[in-house]
Amino acid sequence: MIKHIWYYIIQGYVKIVLFFTLKKVKVFGKENIPKKGAVIFIGNHQNALIDALLIPTTNSRKTHFLARAGAFKNKFASKILATLNMHPAYRLRDGLRNMNKNLDVFKKCVKILHKKEAVEIFAEGEHHLERKIIPLKKGFARILLATLEQHPDLDIQIIPVGLNYDSHLKFPSSCYLYYGKPINANQYFDIKNPDLTFSEILKAVSNALKEVTLHIEDENHDEIIEKLDAAGVDYLEPKKAYKILELIRKRKHKIKNRKSKINWFLPFHFLAKLNSIIPLLIWKKLKGGIKDVIFTSTFRFAVIATLFPIFYLIQAGIINYFFNSTIAYVYLLITILLGVITTKTMEVSRS
Repeated sequence: MIKHIWYYIIQGYVKIVLFFTLKKVKVFGKENIPKKGAVIFIGNHQNALIDALLIPTTNSRKTHFLARAGAFKNKFASKILATLNMHPAYRLRDGLRNMNKNLDVFKKCVKILHKKEAVEIFAEGEHHLERKIIPLKKGFARILLATLEQHPDLDIQIIPVGLNYDSHLKFPSSCYLYYGKPINANQYFDIKNPDLTFSEILKAVSNALKEVTLHIEDENHDEIIEKLDAAGVDYLEPKKAYKILELIRKRKHKIKNRKSKINWFLPFHFLAKLNSIIPLLIWKKLKGGIKDVIFTSTFRFAVIATLFPIFYLIQAGIINYFFNSTIAYVYLLITILLGVITTKTMEVSRS
């Protein structure tokens, strides 16, 4: 009972932080998510931890998800993450010895699915900034096979999830999530004579992901992206993006003249920055030390979740000390309003 309460408290806080991290989050296709039964959510992976957090916070299923093993190196952090239904997934870069630990993780996933709960997996196996679906790894298929070998009558549904960002690295970016139509996993497995290449299910899931997010298969990916930008594509809506992509391939696209708009909220943005000058300077320092740029939004999320609220509470405490609690509460209210206005009205440039 306490574990469930803790999970929902943290989930609620994560939703609040995401609200101040992303400009817009819209969800489509919730009707495709089974309300009961074993489910595997498989999403594309272009924004590190932000991807992992958006899926369990935008649907009603209590979700267990696999995260990169590096996050579990600290024993205390490992215990905290475990209470949030996070489990480590090991890759070759984590060392061959550690790869065997995936067997224990797979066993946990089998138990979770047998309980008719939900698991979240990023089958591409690594994050990347390209707007495409890279070849899927076999890990999720092995989990499905192991589950069906032990529980052949269990019905398992795969839900493809397309996470579409207008920008992966800039603040405040937006994300549209598309939950695709369920794929019945059982039909792809012959338990008595399994195909260990898993070619059919890998192809089916890959194709399903390409329907819910933009997939640029061309070798000249970066050149296509430049043309899409010039055509004013909206990456949040993959169906519209595909139409523009088709025009580009037929050489019928038009360059869209972008008109500069006056942002009447700029004074509020300035006040928000002035009020947050110390955490912003710390963030600037931290940002410069990020080795893998794909983790930019992840680190930004962590800073917004910790450093900013701590700083505001310290400021409120100082105000309360020199003045009174009423003024301190008013300060906090104004700070929150400035945060909302800034996050929801700033323009974001594309990465």
